[in-house]
Amino acid sequence: MKKEMFILAAALLGMGMTSAQDTHTYSDLIVSEYVEGSSYNKAIEIYNGTGADVDLSAYTLQKQSNGAGEYGNALELSGMLADGLTYVIVVEDCDNSDLRDLADTIASSQAMNFNGNDAVALFKGSEKIDEVGVFGSTADWGKDVTLRRIYGEGPTATYDPSEWTEADKDDFSDLGKFGADVEAPSIRMVTGEASDPNTIMVHVTEPLDSLSAVTVSNYSLNNDATVDSAIYKSDWEYVVLKTSKLTAGTEYTITVNGVTDRAGNAMNNVTYAFTFGYIDVADLAALNDLRDSYVEGQAYRITNPVVVTAVIGKFGSGQNTTNVWVQDQGCETTLGHSMMLYRIEENASNLQVGSVINNLIGQLTVYNDLVEMQYIDEASMEITGETADVTVTTVTVAELLGENGMDYQNALVRIDGVIFAETGSFEENTSYNISDGTSTIVFRTNREGSYLGEAIPTEEVSVIGYIGWYNNQAQILPRVKEDIFTPSANEDARRIEVAVYPNPTDGELNVRAEGRFDLNVYSVNGTLVLAQEGLNAEARIDLSGLSKGVYMVEVKTAEGSAMNKVVVR
Repeated sequence: MKKEMFILAAALLGMGMTSAQDTHTYSDLIVSEYVEGSSYNKAIEIYNGTGADVDLSAYTLQKQSNGAGEYGNALELSGMLADGLTYVIVVEDCDNSDLRDLADTIASSQAMNFNGNDAVALFKGSEKIDEVGVFGSTADWGKDVTLRRIYGEGPTATYDPSEWTEADKDDFSDLGKFGADVEAPSIRMVTGEASDPNTIMVHVTEPLDSLSAVTVSNYSLNNDATVDSAIYKSDWEYVVLKTSKLTAGTEYTITVNGVTDRAGNAMNNVTYAFTFGYIDVADLAALNDLRDSYVEGQAYRITNPVVVTAVIGKFGSGQNTTNVWVQDQGCETTLGHSMMLYRIEENASNLQVGSVINNLIGQLTVYNDLVEMQYIDEASMEITGETADVTVTTVTVAELLGENGMDYQNALVRIDGVIFAETGSFEENTSYNISDGTSTIVFRTNREGSYLGEAIPTEEVSVIGYIGWYNNQAQILPRVKEDIFTPSANEDARRIEVAVYPNPTDGELNVRAEGRFDLNVYSVNGTLVLAQEGLNAEARIDLSGLSKGVYMVEVKTAEGSAMNKVVVR
């Protein structure tokens, strides 16, 4: 909320409008929100709940760099902050217009360039009055996260994580809102597993008063179902309710009365409809169709079998977890028939490529535009012990980068005739560029592929991998070194033998082929930079006009084509 809206709110309160949160008076200013999001999406919110206007010129915001040294990089604040209002600071390099619109000031100070292991503190003169983050620790305590202060907590000169709640990365929906503007808690979702018909979890939006949260009489269910006991899980902000037996696939409505947050705001007659256990869908294709309409927190069961296409442990994180990719058994194309299963733990060691799974149950989610299934019900998962053929769909880079490219998410695909722009050896969690002569896509390694340490191919190869999604763009991720290969002659009859030398070259290139041929030279991003037609047998090509770098040289004859990587130095 912009500041002028807070001024209006303050005026209305002065006319007799009150809130349960107005009863708390702070001893000094506090840091009320911390945003450490993608790229330069970084912000700090300061709140004045002291009961009087405060001159900000007495305060500085300071940062400890990478968990080492003392506080420094001071950002001097200025202006008057009225009681009950917030002051939002956004880093200068932020290019997110929504976040910049919430700012009261745009700051270039290094104090705002925190990256998840930099403690940030509010100082009054030389006295540290409030702190967010673990001082003197190099651990990523605050990376890719939004932290929001619990109303009534602080200021605290030594960071206390129990005073904060955590929201997703790039969630700044509450930035500029604190104090009287905070609403009573609501139900975010209700979850439950069919394998445990006597338990549901009610997930809420605000930290609750523990006593009211465990009062059974504050909850009721329809359809003659009863609530027998309640346990509040404060670390995760949900209430575990033990109930009478619920039926999977049946819709219920829960009503909450009298449960309050820690500031006394009550949930009165708050209702939430949910389907217990799971909703049946035929296959992964049907589940993918729910991308824009799925119910958050609702479990879905795939009634037809699926086949494992990849098993990757610890992929993309430092956690000891395993992600699994699957496709509908017997699908003719992997397009739209594929899914990633996030965090398989109990059954990871029992799965391999080709394993058949029945009774797959989990929740659908969209993370960074990538559709995936999470919170898998591994107790209900049936690994049949059978193996089945895995479908691989051959595509071009242009298809993956086109308007329908998102449909290939999680699909196992093959791209033929690609050249790597880089040389050297494969390293873990590293992006490389591969081109088929007309378009370029990112080839991303994982942490455990058997290709790690192997030499990057210098010749034209085929690549198999599943399709991920990063920065609004598809990328292909191989599983093992066998996913990077040179097709055999009977597999790819269109390949021809050519000679391209010297390589590297200082500008002059010799090309030899059988009979007449055409030649195209592309940059690593797929841009055509040179074309010659009607060459015969052997030709000398002048590349001296090109900048130093890596290029793809395509030779085309009536019999087929070949692609070679050439370095101009």
